[in-house]
Amino acid sequence: MLNNTFTLMSSSVLLASTLALAGDAEQVTLSLDTVQAKPGELVSISISMETTELVGGFGFTLSAEGNDVTEIGWDGPLFSNGWDGWDTPNADGSRTVSAACIFTEDQVEPGEYLLINAFVEVPEDAEPGSFITVEANDAIFANYDFEMGDVVVVNGGIDVLHTADLNGNGSVGPEDLGWLLGFWGMDGDADLNGDSVVDGEDLSILLAAWGTSG
Repeated sequence: MLNNTFTLMSSSVLLASTLALAGDAEQVTLSLDTVQAKPGELVSISISMETTELVGGFGFTLSAEGNDVTEIGWDGPLFSNGWDGWDTPNADGSRTVSAACIFTEDQVEPGEYLLINAFVEVPEDAEPGSFITVEANDAIFANYDFEMGDVVVVNGGIDVLHTADLNGNGSVGPEDLGWLLGFWGMDGDADLNGDSVVDGEDLSILLAAWGTSG
């Protein structure tokens, strides 16, 4: 474990030192997705990168308003040949992510593509109807010549949805259906998909959760 930690720290320091050899790369855009989830769920936030140059390295810290960023999925085409970057959890629940590409055969053409997926744990006591901002801070980028470029970050987040167990008795059933129908055409707790109106889409969600905890 100590050796792994030392290797991770050494790799991150090496990446930061290498990227400090500044030149002028093109500007890139880092975009974080916005998703919907219920309290207690573990959700995946897709993070994409748009660049006009080959990727030499990148780094940023992901945070979710103090909630845990539990894992990083190295799922994008840049990592399809089996190499991963480095990620390390921080005491505040955030996670620092970095990678460096030194092999041309691992590269993809410049463009917009999935970079990674970040998994965020929505707390059990999250307020339905609230929004948890997921953001990338201290973002850096270098092209394949390790010239530094500016990073534009488009943050995303999590829309916290209401559970289909509207009366809170632990199971979705007839009472919850009656509650939903009572709010038909209005906003409120029975708006299960967060579009500000109770309608057929919310009814479909409730029926799909029938007999479950919601």
